[in-house]
Amino acid sequence: MSDVILDGINVTICDWRGHLVWRSADKPSWKPGDLVWKHLVSESMHDAKQAFAKVVALGEAATLELENKRGHHFRVWLWPLERPEIAVCMLSVMIPKELKTLTEREREILGLLALGYPTREIAEKLDVSASTVHTHLRRARQKLSLPSVESLTGFAARYCHPGAAPTHSLSF
Repeated sequence: MSDVILDGINVTICDWRGHLVWRSADKPSWKPGDLVWKHLVSESMHDAKQAFAKVVALGEAATLELENKRGHHFRVWLWPLERPEIAVCMLSVMIPKELKTLTEREREILGLLALGYPTREIAEKLDVSASTVHTHLRRARQKLSLPSVESLTGFAARYCHPGAAPTHSLSF
């Protein structure tokens, strides 16, 4: 079976210090031994180091959004592995930078929409009116420059799903 490479999705394995061991995407800018946060902007670098330390020290999975120096945005799931030489597995998915323009409430509503909740149930869950939910959806659609509610639903399903990182350790 050959490797499958999906555009914008990468798997990275690193040691307990954050040095690259293996990466699914073959890019010349990445070499074994590189620190996995070397291409991140300073705020994302700080967040990545903190999450990485938590994964290594506490064995807890983490999810975060990061930005690299080229302005690309990623959602990254990290979870612990069982050996120091391959201590952390990271799955990263490229996400549109426009997600940062949404408010926390708009993202929360899109997350519920991604899970398949209808507007009425989203309103009940958040203890707001259906009109308020519609307003947030309209504003999100405008910010994301999406032409229809259907395209917003598709966007939410792809980029706003609130799924968590795996919670168990993997063995290799």
